[in-house]
Amino acid sequence: MDPALSAAYSQRVWTRALLVRLDLPGGTYCLTDGGFVVYDDLLYLGREPSLGLFVGISGLASGMKNQTTRPDIRVAPKDNSAASILGSPSTQGSRVRVWRGAIDRETGLLIGEPVLRFDGEIDQPRFAVGSDRTLTIACGTQSARQLEENADWRANHSFQTTRWSGDNGMIRVAGITKITQDLGTWRT
Repeated sequence: MDPALSAAYSQRVWTRALLVRLDLPGGTYCLTDGGFVVYDDLLYLGREPSLGLFVGISGLASGMKNQTTRPDIRVAPKDNSAASILGSPSTQGSRVRVWRGAIDRETGLLIGEPVLRFDGEIDQPRFAVGSDRTLTIACGTQSARQLEENADWRANHSFQTTRWSGDNGMIRVAGITKITQDLGTWRT
């Protein structure tokens, strides 16, 4: 950890700043709960002009036992256009990074180098319809995907074309119950 940031954390009173970077297909969006912050030559805003208001993040703790970190990022979209950007199926798998830092109250700048707390991807967005109309973006990591059951992964034409579009090598394959890999060839 950066020594200046470590010293700031040891103070009785310090101002925390979470920095969230969403690398979506339509561009990069930077959110913070610290008002506005400049980090890595990017401006992080509490109210991003094209998306809306950063509400918060939960689940940023380290995973336990066979679990991985799976944070939920909450955003109040400013309009339907912003909601469609965040809720689009094309955002699934987009990179998400979250840093935790401290703000110098006198200058408004970051103290030292923020700590990267999460580097993963968007799993799925979901709306919470209520008085605040927030969108929750569930995030995960590749490690989390490896812990999921792979019952839906099948050796069939449909699955093969999701990975290698245009491949017809398994178009007539049916009834496979178990497959093994032997020197790069598949057999039942």
